[in-house]
Amino acid sequence: MKYIKSVISIGILSAILPFSCPGIALDFDVTINSIEIAQNRDPETYVKVQDINSLVMQITEGEYRFRGILKRIGSKEFIGNDRQSRVVFNPYNGHIMVFNVATGTEFYNYYIDPVSGVGEDPDTMCDPDREAC
Repeated sequence: MKYIKSVISIGILSAILPFSCPGIALDFDVTINSIEIAQNRDPETYVKVQDINSLVMQITEGEYRFRGILKRIGSKEFIGNDRQSRVVFNPYNGHIMVFNVATGTEFYNYYIDPVSGVGEDPDTMCDPDREAC
């Protein structure tokens, strides 16, 4: 119980001391370094409908590369992963999220144009190079 009172007292003093006795307070240099956030990047992304429940995706940006098949996990989302990253993609609104497999941290979060033909059998889809859709 004495320990808890000490911890609480130290916490209160550390919060009050800088304001009530500025000469006694410790001088901290609070510097915020700017970092490049992955969400500001726009990697090259290619998506192709493989069948009703799977898409082929390629993502390239600098040294980063993802090549894989994304499988449908719900009515709107597809997911796939390789050794380094997990990709979650909503083809209906074009939202892509890429996570580090080992740490779970978000690496990319961006949008591309929605992908048409998702949920349609590729054998019944028209080929714009051969015919008008």
